[in-house]
Amino acid sequence: MKNKKWIIIGVAVLVIIIIVLNLRGQDIGKEVEVAVVKKGEIISKVSATGQLKAKAQVDVTAEIIAKVKNLYFKEGSFVKKGDLIIRFDDVQASANYKLAEVRLRQAEQDFSRAKTLFDKGLISKGEFEQLQLNFETTKAQYDQAHDTYQKTRIYAPMSGRIMKLNIEEGETAVMGTMNYAGTVLATIADLSKMIAIVKIDETEVPLVRVGQPVEIVPDALPDSTYMGKVTRVGLMPIVTSQLSTEEKTDFEVEMEMENFSPVLRPGMNVNTNIITNQKNDVLVVPIQAVGSRKLKDTLTETVYAVKQGKAKLTKIKIGVSSDTDMEIMEGLAEGDTIISGPYRVLSKLKDNEKIKYKPAAEKEKQTIQTRSALRFFRRRA
Repeated sequence: MKNKKWIIIGVAVLVIIIIVLNLRGQDIGKEVEVAVVKKGEIISKVSATGQLKAKAQVDVTAEIIAKVKNLYFKEGSFVKKGDLIIRFDDVQASANYKLAEVRLRQAEQDFSRAKTLFDKGLISKGEFEQLQLNFETTKAQYDQAHDTYQKTRIYAPMSGRIMKLNIEEGETAVMGTMNYAGTVLATIADLSKMIAIVKIDETEVPLVRVGQPVEIVPDALPDSTYMGKVTRVGLMPIVTSQLSTEEKTDFEVEMEMENFSPVLRPGMNVNTNIITNQKNDVLVVPIQAVGSRKLKDTLTETVYAVKQGKAKLTKIKIGVSSDTDMEIMEGLAEGDTIISGPYRVLSKLKDNEKIKYKPAAEKEKQTIQTRSALRFFRRRA
C-alpha cells in the first residue's frame, strides 16, 4: 500500500515537471531567423530571352524570273557594297533592251522632224501629237526593257559576309508577288556589330528605357557575359497568345552589344538582364522579410523588427528591389535587427509575439565556418 502511494506521488511529480517544461518552452517563443539592416548595393533587373542578329542584315531577292548563269562568290565570302554577286541568263533581256533602244532612236528622230514641220505649219496638230505620243510610248518601253536587263545582275546592297547562299548555278529564281515572297538568293550581314532581340512581358515593359545597360549571356558561351545597351523598345505588341484563359502580350526590345566573341553567330540564343535601376550605399534587407500587412486597419508595407525578444510589426517605406534585397527608405535604421524567416513562421507571426533566434553575427560566423569546411573537404577530394 505504501509503495503504491509513492508510485502515485512519483507520477504526479513527473506530470508536473512535464507541464512546467511545456510552459517554459512556450514562454521561450517561436524560433525565427534574423538579419541586420545594413547599407549596400541594390540592382533591379528585367530578365528576358531572345536571339542574336547582325545589326545590318539584308535578304537579296530576285525581281525577275530567270535562270542563274553565274555565282561570283561562295557562302562565307566577304563582299563590298556594289560587287556583282549573281548574274542571270540575260539573252532574252539583252535582245529586248537592244530592240527597245533602236525603236527609241527611230521614234526620237520622227518626233524631232515632226516638231520642225509643225512649227512651220506643214503638218496638222493631230499628226504632231500622234508622233509625240509614239515617242513617249517608245521611251516608256525602252525604260522598262532597260530595267529588266539591269535586274539580270545582282549587286551587293551592303558590305558584309554572305551568311547563306540559297541558289545554285542553273536554278531558276522566281520574283516575289503579293502572295509569294519570291526566291531569297542570299543573306548578307555586317558582323562588325551584333544585336540581341528579346521579348518582354507587358508588365515589365514600363521599366525598360533606351540607354539602359544590359548583361548578355549566350547559350553557346554560358560562362561569358557581354555588356550592351537598350537601343529600341517596341511600341506595339508582337505576340498575343491565349493559353486557356490566360492572355499573354509581349513587346520586342532591341539591345546592341558593346563587344562580343567572333564565334557568335546570328540566330544564337541568349539570356539577358536589363539593369533598370542601380543604387549604392542604401539601406537593404532581405526581400522575403518585407510583406504587405494590416497595421491600424490599413494595409501597408511592413517588417517584423526585433524588440526586447519580441516581434514588433513596423511600418516601412520601400524603394527598388532586386531578386534578393529590398531598399528601405523609411522606418528602419542601420543596425536594426529584423525577422527574415522562415516563411512558415513569418507568415503566421503576430505583433508583440515572443521569439527566439540566433544572433545574426553568430549565424554569419557559422555560415563562414560551414563554407570553410566545405572548401577543406573539396580540396581533400
